[in-house]
Amino acid sequence: MPRSVFVSYSHQQGDWVWGRLVPVLKAAGVEVLIDLERFKAGGALYPQMDAIQDKADMSLLVLSPEYLASDPCQHEMNRAIAKNPTFDPATLSALPLLRVKCPLPAPIQKANPLWISLEDDTLEGPWDKLLEACKGDLVPPAPAWLAARDETRTLLERGQSVNLEVTDGAAWRQLLEALKNDGLPDLAIVDLHQGRTADRRGLVEEILHRCGGTVKVPVAPADLGVLDRFLTRCPSRVALTHFDILEPRQESYGLDLFAALRDLVSERRLLTLLAISRTPAAQLFPHDHPFSALDLKTVLLRGPL
Repeated sequence: MPRSVFVSYSHQQGDWVWGRLVPVLKAAGVEVLIDLERFKAGGALYPQMDAIQDKADMSLLVLSPEYLASDPCQHEMNRAIAKNPTFDPATLSALPLLRVKCPLPAPIQKANPLWISLEDDTLEGPWDKLLEACKGDLVPPAPAWLAARDETRTLLERGQSVNLEVTDGAAWRQLLEALKNDGLPDLAIVDLHQGRTADRRGLVEEILHRCGGTVKVPVAPADLGVLDRFLTRCPSRVALTHFDILEPRQESYGLDLFAALRDLVSERRLLTLLAISRTPAAQLFPHDHPFSALDLKTVLLRGPL
């Protein structure tokens, strides 16, 4: 079972901690205890730090020159080390993580524990050691997962629709959560596994509902007018999970729905689509199908072959 981890860091490294470290830990199933999510405004700093830190199984010490110069960081570090000054791995309470080159503090040098360097966070090995210590698991390895997240977010922010091609075991749900939490809070997620999306009217209703619409959806083909008017007023980003399910639903949904969606996505750019599938989207439909012409950039999120 993953450990709960208190992240002790200098806010000079805050962008990296929040943009890369925390998303990886959470995607790997680790419970993260950190100031911006746990501390309450107006409360005394040190008592809150101590109380939250004491709830964690382990403290992750994100070392840097700024960290070593910070009294609050030193307070957190000393409390974590005091629980296990010999760094006995059986009761590990502090894990040093070197983010910016700096001398290791004397208590860490004395115990000489296995510390982790993420000065270069594009390397798999240090991330693997970190997640092993936290008892977390992430597929694919952290650098590839972060790269897929960043590429997907950049494309969606530009209004470019994406086919996120995944394999079994890949942490695509966690990637979706990371996208919503960091930069794309308006990303509407429609799960095609849900029973209500099995018929056309239910699918259109779910898309509109997830995008914030409250209009009543009529039966086909009038549903296309409602969808068009809503997206004309409110251009939206929509993630369709289990996109492969659309292949056997081609007849029941109707070619006119697929044609309308293609127009909204590829021609008028009123709908930015994130299609999550195990089969490349381009292979799901025959060449004369409206969706065969969807303008989708492919991003890969793959586990071990």
